Amino acid sequence: MSKLFGIVGLGRFGRSVAERLTELNKDVICVDKNENTVKELSETIENVYQADCLDEKAMKEIGIAEANTVVVSIGENIEASVMAVAILHTLGVENIYAKAITPLHGRILAKVGAKRVIFPEKEMGSNLANILSGIDIIQTLASGKSYVFAKIKAPNVFLDKSIKELDVRNKYGLNIIGIERKDDLNINPHPNEIITEDDTLMVVGKRKDLEKVAR
Repeated sequence: MSKLFGIVGLGRFGRSVAERLTELNKDVICVDKNENTVKELSETIENVYQADCLDEKAMKEIGIAEANTVVVSIGENIEASVMAVAILHTLGVENIYAKAITPLHGRILAKVGAKRVIFPEKEMGSNLANILSGIDIIQTLASGKSYVFAKIKAPNVFLDKSIKELDVRNKYGLNIIGIERKDDLNINPHPNEIITEDDTLMVVGKRKDLEKVAR
């Protein structure tokens, strides 16, 4: 079953998360109370709704509670962001990422249910979208911006197969240089190493090939 991502608040940060997730072919549902914002974004993203994020009934009817992960990206209204996180937590959303303005704001968000607090001046929306999609780009290699060193959750197509069987380099354009499994890190794994569901792979390759595999 495909994961569904929710975005509450479509300012610059929230919109960049939504647009990047859409580029990565992820299912996204977006909510904002501004009619013009919703109308504009609906030209590029299918599921965009105008609603008050503090209306629990409306949020439930829209389907935001069905999302695996929701990003709360409300602007300067601290009270509204805290209430939105609390409502989503009540609705049973497990993974809530919330934008904070100050450290105190961040601590409050964590108390009411935010799994991770985000400070936009330190983290770009597109980078967060990559992380939500299972792509953690550690470094862009000096040899060119198209090549990256990254961590990815083991894709479904890799599971229960050996590195040799997958022929990752030829089929996917990637090199697996390490496997994180629980508390163990296996550098330069053997070709017969079997990829399991909870593995995190350390890979080197082109960004575009990495994004294809992580979809």
